[in-house]
Amino acid sequence: MVQNARKMKIALFIVLGLAGVAALAALILYVAGSQMPREHRTQLTSTLPADRNAVWIALTDFGAMPNWWPAVKAVRTEKLPDGSELTWNQDAHGQEVAFRTGEVRPPQKLVRVIVGDGLPFGGTWTFELADAQGGGTRLTLTEDGWIEPPIFRAVARWFIGLDATQKDFIAHLEKHVARGTP
Repeated sequence: MVQNARKMKIALFIVLGLAGVAALAALILYVAGSQMPREHRTQLTSTLPADRNAVWIALTDFGAMPNWWPAVKAVRTEKLPDGSELTWNQDAHGQEVAFRTGEVRPPQKLVRVIVGDGLPFGGTWTFELADAQGGGTRLTLTEDGWIEPPIFRAVARWFIGLDATQKDFIAHLEKHVARGTP
């Protein structure tokens, strides 16, 4: 019986120690994130193995995105009374984020804007397309974003990378246009 009580005390100390470490880590991330700017800008440039029209079609066929980008599981479209259109991207967790087109100049520039109140993040993705020397398309993808919760800011900057989603998107877009599928 004494042995069981001793084991219970050790287990309790371990659990309390782990909880203390987790609380301290969360506090450090919160304080550090509070010192980081809410806004950020990241920019990536890649040469894609397709002409500008093919890349443009891939970028603007929002409904086809789940076929080539695993981060998006479904897309639904909503027409607003003013005639504009929202596209809602659903992720693997069933969460939906709404986007609208802010600027469009085929096949050179597309600006997509995250729409919604009370979101923990937001911003724009600006796609700029140009002919690449030697063929293909030079795509520059700029994110002008913001992250509200300080802990998320610190985790995104230190552990995930502010440009991680852009890198993933470009890698899958490159594979998609290389296959030549619309």
